[in-house]
Amino acid sequence: MLDGAPPEPPPHAPRLTGLRGTWNALRNLGLVSLGTPAAGDYDSFTAGDGQVVPVYVLGKGPPLVLVHGVGCSHRDWMPVARRLARHHCVLAWDARGHGSCRPVRGSITLARLATDLAEMLDHFGLQRSVLVGHSMGALALMQYLHAYGTERVAAVALVDQSPRIVTDDGWRLGLFGGCSATMLSGLIAGARQDLAETLLNEVGAIGGAWLRRQLGVEAPLGRMLRRRLGSIDIRPLLDLAESMAQADFRASLSRLDAPLLVVLGARSPHYAGLPLDAWYRDTVKHAQISVYPRAGHSPHVSEPLRFARDLERFLDDHA
Repeated sequence: MLDGAPPEPPPHAPRLTGLRGTWNALRNLGLVSLGTPAAGDYDSFTAGDGQVVPVYVLGKGPPLVLVHGVGCSHRDWMPVARRLARHHCVLAWDARGHGSCRPVRGSITLARLATDLAEMLDHFGLQRSVLVGHSMGALALMQYLHAYGTERVAAVALVDQSPRIVTDDGWRLGLFGGCSATMLSGLIAGARQDLAETLLNEVGAIGGAWLRRQLGVEAPLGRMLRRRLGSIDIRPLLDLAESMAQADFRASLSRLDAPLLVVLGARSPHYAGLPLDAWYRDTVKHAQISVYPRAGHSPHVSEPLRFARDLERFLDDHA
């Protein structure tokens, strides 16, 4: 338990993203369609269960793997990837159920993503790679390190993620400082029961009265979106959410023997105001911690030049 009394959890969990972020997430999860990149933009590998996973590859040099978060895709990494590709071979996938990685075979879990990562390293013949993960991608890297160790890892960078996202009386460094397993399970259960209403209520609450009217049950846009969302199998992504809620990598990170960079956004809607940086400093003694004062949950998106520069300096010193 942290020193002193834990902060009181919020009565209602803050919203995860704004309207623009919600729209981008719907696009990247395939819930709205704006087209996909041409096949020539990608390489790919086939996982052991037959899932074809697209991978955007650019540059030459030591390998560096970028793993995106929930509701994101390789696109979110591109401003950083183009800079890093000057000195590295950069690989950025679309994880199962995201971007162009559809249809999805079976469930998505952190364990499945870690296996996908191991199989990607095998496919491309990567023996010593830098692994960089944001949000869900950071949890996928933690799962990979827990399952496979650091034999093929030159260094690790984790972006704005806690090793355990749910909270209890002894752990307040999860989502919002007060999102219990019960709260998160309730949200997941609601989405399993009625995805359309869950998502449209979220978007309407963000967008205001006019948008709420357009998304109503009788409005043409609302009817169309309900038909579209009703045709989508969201179960694999909800399986992923449950996997993330169950994950706890605090102990395994304490044993990490690879160089570690942790980047946090001081304005993150998930972790702002929580002493997550202090936990990493205390737990992984050799870690380098950077807190971006103006950044939210995605420092690599809001400050790509600084992020790429900081990562390159870290690798020059440690990898």
